[in-house]
Amino acid sequence: MNSEFPNNATDPLMTELREAAFEYLLLNPGSDFGDWQQGLISEYPDIVVDALGSNPHEAMSGLADLWESEYEDPKTGLWQDFKEWAEAFSNESAVGIYYHLVDACEKLRRMGVKYPS
Repeated sequence: MNSEFPNNATDPLMTELREAAFEYLLLNPGSDFGDWQQGLISEYPDIVVDALGSNPHEAMSGLADLWESEYEDPKTGLWQDFKEWAEAFSNESAVGIYYHLVDACEKLRRMGVKYPS
């Protein structure tokens, strides 16, 4: 794990990993922890290694910690643990609803309404 910012969401490398972790859930509806963990390692290996290091045990431990941590979706302003985001994106219909929410949030922003309030 990055020794300068261990477990720190403000670390740019962890920020990139958190964004990739959210993206993976969004693009792979129905993912559970194991799917997500293996998907990040196989689809975003450089990001995982940069943020968590190349030691497999430390990387797996770091991903387990990340799964339990909160992430703010920049498009909606909603905060949830990654495990809760996985539940929210349980199937393609749920992801479709998410995109409707993103559109509604954007329309509210254009009208000058802050969401969530």
